[in-house]
Amino acid sequence: MSEGTSNYWRKILALDEPVPSDFPKQFQTWHRFFRPWFYKIVSIPLKFYCPEKVLGLENLPSHPPYIIAANHGSAMDFVTVAYALGKRKDELYPLTTKLFYDRPQSLFWIKIAANAIRIDTEEDFLPALKIAIKILKAGKAVYINPEGLRTLDGSLLPFRPGVGILAAETGVPLVPVYLHNTWKVLPTDALLPRPYPVLVIFGKPLEMAPYQEKLKTHPAYEVYKEVTEELRNRILELQRLAAYWQGKDKAASLS
Repeated sequence: MSEGTSNYWRKILALDEPVPSDFPKQFQTWHRFFRPWFYKIVSIPLKFYCPEKVLGLENLPSHPPYIIAANHGSAMDFVTVAYALGKRKDELYPLTTKLFYDRPQSLFWIKIAANAIRIDTEEDFLPALKIAIKILKAGKAVYINPEGLRTLDGSLLPFRPGVGILAAETGVPLVPVYLHNTWKVLPTDALLPRPYPVLVIFGKPLEMAPYQEKLKTHPAYEVYKEVTEELRNRILELQRLAAYWQGKDKAASLS
């Protein structure tokens, strides 16, 4: 079986294997006790220090499964999106890099309170994709930063193909999200958030039906790459929209 075919990837990712009825196990009753407290604590900067505006929330599918793919500005990106989702944040599971997930001081909060999935962006990402697929098949949503690395200046970095594989092979809607100013609020060298307004823009979902049709006649990796590139283009459009809204806010404050 060729690596360039969808059937190859379906086998590698165990897409056709049944999902246990109690999956995911980490989302248990006692975990739910900690989740509200986790979000109350981490959302304090967004309430009082870095006011958050949300646009396009109506673009979010009415129910999971779906994938949210956002640009990567800081360690607070997922919290920013979860805060924007309100009560629906419980259906979202973030993919978190091993560098952040494996920190002793953050393991409890990240793994239990935020439903985080550990991924390895430097070596083998397949185990994380397999878990993400199971979560989607269990009727939940997955959050991913396709760049893998945080931006240092607000520019959009190249996207990695994992998001294209995940979306095209599962067929679930792929929601582009742009996070404006999170890289300023909590840059890589900062310990505490800085006072910048945050803007979250949800774009219209990228539907996978056309790409799944292409998988029948085109090399799989070409289709995954096409999905990834289209996603990046849509997030770039949201970035331009964010700049427009920032200009409007500045003009309003001066009038």
